[in-house]
Amino acid sequence: MVRRNQSKKQAEALARRLAARKRQRNRRILVSAAVGALLIGAIAFAVTRPGPAEVSGVQSFADQGRSHIDPAAPTPSYDSDPATSGPHSAQSAACGIYRQEIPTVVQLHDLEHGVVMLQYSPDIHPSERDALETFGRDEGSHIIVAPRSGMDEPIVLTAWTKRLGLQTGDHAALKAFYDRYAGNGPERGVPCPNQVDEAA
Repeated sequence: MVRRNQSKKQAEALARRLAARKRQRNRRILVSAAVGALLIGAIAFAVTRPGPAEVSGVQSFADQGRSHIDPAAPTPSYDSDPATSGPHSAQSAACGIYRQEIPTVVQLHDLEHGVVMLQYSPDIHPSERDALETFGRDEGSHIIVAPRSGMDEPIVLTAWTKRLGLQTGDHAALKAFYDRYAGNGPERGVPCPNQVDEAA
């Protein structure tokens, strides 16, 4: 009788262990299926989501190189104004808001790092300049807002090999250009949080 009770207890214990293993296996299957479904969903989203919108009016220029030049050397000639690529200074400017012009050879180093230059004619109305500066502050990184004399348009955005001239500070155009090109220079991954605000 004692053996029969022990056998019965052992059988019940074995049945409980087997049931626990089965529940654990079922949980693993459910978790694996859920993780798999999330992974498939993430891949599908990454493949099908639209990229940044194309920006109307953007000019593309040939890459004129990325070599560094001596600070005392004369400024090279470039195929656009403002320049979008080419020989430049080893020094870059900190991202942010400026009230002084940034030399071409310096700003090209920033473009190489994926910075968007938002330059405006010193003659634009102060309220429009203030709106451009606010846009730069709101983006927070990879943007420099500064005046520039002698441009064909009152407002010009540049990125590496890209240029967009504007007659007004059209927020949608500014945002589309920034979203498309910020962080996309040949030397990606260089952080450039806004550190300068000469207008504050």
